Amino acid sequence: MKDPLTWRDDIYRRLAKCGAVDVGAVYPPKAGGRLWRWRIWLTASGTKAEGTSGTEAEAQRRVEERFRQFMTAASLSPSGSN
Repeated sequence: MKDPLTWRDDIYRRLAKCGAVDVGAVYPPKAGGRLWRWRIWLTASGTKAEGTSGTEAEAQRRVEERFRQFMTAASLSPSGSN
């Protein structure tokens, strides 16, 4: 399955989008910090999920993983997929 998320710079964060929908974001470490924060708004439980990761790539992976869980729970699939 092709990942339906795209990432774009949004001033102080990297924003994950699915089409026109804002899905979540990763935030760089604060001054002197080392952890990337992540947050996703679409979840299977209906509440936000957030956490920290050691790298931007890991933070993005966590957002993508939670998004896939949401897609499965909602019985959705990206357009054009079988």
